[in-house]
Amino acid sequence: MLQESYLEFILRWHLYRRWHRPPRPKRQAEFDFHRLMKSLPRRGLFIDLGANVGDVTRHALSYGMRVIAFEPDPTALEILRDRFGSDERVTIIPKAVGGSARTAILHQRPDTQNVRMTEWSSLFEVPEHANGRAVEVEVIDLVPFLKGLEEPISVIKMDIEGAEAECIEAMLDDGIYRSIGHVLVETHERLSQDLADRIAALRDRIGRGGIKNIDLGWG
Repeated sequence: MLQESYLEFILRWHLYRRWHRPPRPKRQAEFDFHRLMKSLPRRGLFIDLGANVGDVTRHALSYGMRVIAFEPDPTALEILRDRFGSDERVTIIPKAVGGSARTAILHQRPDTQNVRMTEWSSLFEVPEHANGRAVEVEVIDLVPFLKGLEEPISVIKMDIEGAEAECIEAMLDDGIYRSIGHVLVETHERLSQDLADRIAALRDRIGRGGIKNIDLGWG
């Protein structure tokens, strides 16, 4: 997602919209992202959870944001650092995030020589990870980290391959979501039935609570 430049995306969007209605979910999510970013003041803080190689970070920077980018996958992290390691607007944290602080195993696919396959790296092991590397990573407790920033957060983008459930649960339990502008979450119900049930419960909780700044339909 968001691998194209804004101009490339807009051209494709209008061509796509000419022939396809309604748009596919990922195209709609990209359009909603650009529309949101255009509405925000510059110099805001954007937190990219699951930054991978930095495509979303790149767009956040293009809208004048400062970025904190979390990425635990060592293959993706190398490219992320090459792209943004010298950019003073970007802070790269080589760790995962979750609802508690701990060490955990990050499971990689066996074909990470194609760096795009690192998007599948996850704390959840699924059949696609068979014969891939298992890497021990540090998991940061997300809520205390957010509180420790002591500044407004414009956007949190969360694409963390299954760990989104524990993170959103913790944010709702604590109430810190109220102090965040927008939380854009890509969910991964396909990883397990338990995760699918937790995401369904979160959708219900967010709906019943009238919570408007957490979008579980992004991505």
